[in-house]
Amino acid sequence: MTDKRSKFGFLVLFGLAITGVVILVLLGNWQMARKAWKADLIQRIETRLALPAVPFEMALREFQAPALEYRPVLLEGRFLHNEERHYFLPLGSQVGWHVLTPFELKSGGVVFVDRGFVPERFKEQKTRLNGVPQGRVILEGIVRLFETKGSFTPDNQISRNQWYWRDGAGLYQSLPDFKGDRFPVMVDARASAQFGAWPKAGVTRVKFQDKHLGYALTWYGLALTLVGVFCAFVYSRMKR
Repeated sequence: MTDKRSKFGFLVLFGLAITGVVILVLLGNWQMARKAWKADLIQRIETRLALPAVPFEMALREFQAPALEYRPVLLEGRFLHNEERHYFLPLGSQVGWHVLTPFELKSGGVVFVDRGFVPERFKEQKTRLNGVPQGRVILEGIVRLFETKGSFTPDNQISRNQWYWRDGAGLYQSLPDFKGDRFPVMVDARASAQFGAWPKAGVTRVKFQDKHLGYALTWYGLALTLVGVFCAFVYSRMKR
């Protein structure tokens, strides 16, 4: 009876060990697949960023929203500075805001332009009057998609002009009596589109962390560890 229980217990442990190893290896394989996906994504983004800038209207005609992201474009028109919005996003260790300003295109319609970063002390427009270009301007930027709200992202405080995620529908709805075209994208200004000291343009985040290889090696290492522990257990049983 004791031998049967012992054999049954051994088989249960063996099954659990095999199951654990399989799960850990699958997790490692999944991380390797994610690594390949991330490498392809980075390559596609770098390829797009290296393209010459084309008129925004042309880019809209030739590409759908996902394929538009990170493409350099040219905008011609004027800023609607009275309607600028403040989007909270630190720059490195600096706490501050991004200035999102509606841009009325010469060809018609309005697109939101992220003009760049300002520290908290320059959040209000009256503190940076030398960075408020008037009249017709031509600027270069990078197309970006609007965001979706994350699980831990605060709600946008529209009445206080404090935005914590770039909500396209909310931004357009916040414009009084807006009746123009609503574009499914916005534009991040490049450094060449900086007017005055602030906002600081050209701060688009285009670097992605790629830690998938480290995660994969961790899962594979745990699988090997589990195999080693089980082998040591079997060896000790055989000696007894």
